[in-house]
Amino acid sequence: MTLSSLAAARGLELTAAQTPEALAMVLAEQVAQALRSAIALRGVARLALSGGRSPETFLRCLDAQPVEWSRVAITLVDERWVPPDDGASNEGMLRRCLSSGCAAARVLPLFRGASPEQDAQAVSRELASGLPLDVVVLGMGTDGHCASLFPGQPRLDRLLDGAVGPICAAVSAPDGTPRMTLTATVLRSARLQLLAISGDDKCRTLCQAFTAASEQMPVAAFLTPPLHIFYSP
Repeated sequence: MTLSSLAAARGLELTAAQTPEALAMVLAEQVAQALRSAIALRGVARLALSGGRSPETFLRCLDAQPVEWSRVAITLVDERWVPPDDGASNEGMLRRCLSSGCAAARVLPLFRGASPEQDAQAVSRELASGLPLDVVVLGMGTDGHCASLFPGQPRLDRLLDGAVGPICAAVSAPDGTPRMTLTATVLRSARLQLLAISGDDKCRTLCQAFTAASEQMPVAAFLTPPLHIFYSP
């Protein structure tokens, strides 16, 4: 089955674009509109963004959108436990690519420098009063991981349980490096949940996830409404 038919069978919305650049623009417009709507309704908007290299073009497009950033609180879906001046830092990438937005918004970093566990507890306390988030933008790896929720990870079932899991957790990547991640408690309760992928490899992975167990492909836990998938070949 195609991604389109699999998404339709689950009741998921799918937006496709011809190029990653075109997808970045459409995704940025969708996020900006949702933020403006949240500000109009509640006076503030809360946004969680993914890191890595894939979102860079999208973030630059989002930075150019008309948004009252001073009324937006921004955090990250996940983070490597490194300071923001480290080349691997998602926060550093976010501040470079969404520079105007971050300068005006309230940015809630995941890395605090104490320890992954202590930092996760601090983030959980700060996020608790601001849930649900208005917009979450997710990505996915070719192994089916989502955020820093990896196949075979210890406590994965709890981290994917939107009812009882923690808000933010200290975890390890498959190579053993320490990370922090928001969990399904936050990600699956957001008012607008978006998943952006590009390329045939990720398309095949996502199609496989529709019939996979979430322990094998964690992204499977997120393939329920109101998720909106954005895809370009």
